[in-house]
Amino acid sequence: MKIIVLSFAFLTAQPLSALQGGSGLELDGYISAWTQDCPAGACSLPKPGERNRRISLPLALPGAPGEAAAARASETLGLGADGDIKAELSFYAICPYGGKAESCAGRYFQAQVTLSGPAGAFCASAFNAEDFSPFPVMMCAGAAPDGRRFGLTLHRKPL
Repeated sequence: MKIIVLSFAFLTAQPLSALQGGSGLELDGYISAWTQDCPAGACSLPKPGERNRRISLPLALPGAPGEAAAARASETLGLGADGDIKAELSFYAICPYGGKAESCAGRYFQAQVTLSGPAGAFCASAFNAEDFSPFPVMMCAGAAPDGRRFGLTLHRKPL
């Protein structure tokens, strides 16, 4: 019986960093810029711009219901002949109301990207601890009036 209980506890446990209030995460990953031509709705493969810009930020972990912590970065990446794209990156750790105060049960994370330059965009995603750390993976893009897309990818390994 002890083996079953211990096995269940091990399988259902959250990572230690996701449980401890007051500690933090080190977000460590990359961002890469790209463009994509989409004439008449048929899109080509994305064309890379500047790739593998390293992002490393500490993010505190809130420990009580209703608390949140944020980390931010601002980066400008080159798109070659298409100019530059500016990215405002915001990362949040949120302890929801109604969570247990001693462990911040239900803590979740959010990544937000605001793009400006040839096209503007705002993108956001919510994550659990395993999908967020060590770095969230997501894409964000905006379209120019001519149909071209200008975007940014957040990724964990160099491209």
